[in-house]
Amino acid sequence: MWYSKYTFFNKEEGLQDEIPDNYFLQPYTEEAFKTISNYTAGKPLTDFQIPAYLQLPEEYRQLLAYSNGGGIINGEREFGFLSPEGIREMYIAYGFLIWAPDLLPIAFNGGGKFYVYDFRNLQNGPSILLVPAGCIGDDDSYAFLGNTLDDVLSKTTNVEEELDKLYPQKELSATEKKRVGLNRELHNIRQKRESGEIDLKTFLQAKQDIAQHLKNLDL
Repeated sequence: MWYSKYTFFNKEEGLQDEIPDNYFLQPYTEEAFKTISNYTAGKPLTDFQIPAYLQLPEEYRQLLAYSNGGGIINGEREFGFLSPEGIREMYIAYGFLIWAPDLLPIAFNGGGKFYVYDFRNLQNGPSILLVPAGCIGDDDSYAFLGNTLDDVLSKTTNVEEELDKLYPQKELSATEKKRVGLNRELHNIRQKRESGEIDLKTFLQAKQDIAQHLKNLDL
């Protein structure tokens, strides 16, 4: 497989089940939607449509079959990729559903930036962009990385250096930095729960605490 030449700094058990094509179209709960409800101008979750073409390409399905979430490192290039559940969670928690519904977050770079599949032009399949977590919906802050994961991960430079060459970086506000950190904590505890490092009670309590902190940021 294409990923066999890469070093995994985090390897999980491979995903056994097939991912339905409509996986990302499944409704989100009202509880999950509350994390971004302050940005929706009072509109309900049903007003925000998830594009039907948001489907994981075969290359990502192959990766998940080997490791359902995990991390790849190549030189200074870090790729902390998400499980399908993690993708769904990040898609709504970071407001892609509102500001960039055609972008599907699949991984973090370790520095507050997402690798995303871009479904806005599907003639040749989705391309891969780097998107700062604090600039979702701002096209001028995106950087094209490649057309396949192998294209992207075969390079050894830090993706942030490439982004800096293309666009001047916008400094995140203190609130945005806190939001990035809290959502990273949420991602970390979800991975720990999936790997069995923490029990369900501890996970639910930590998740509730993080959700409250996120809510307080918007007060």
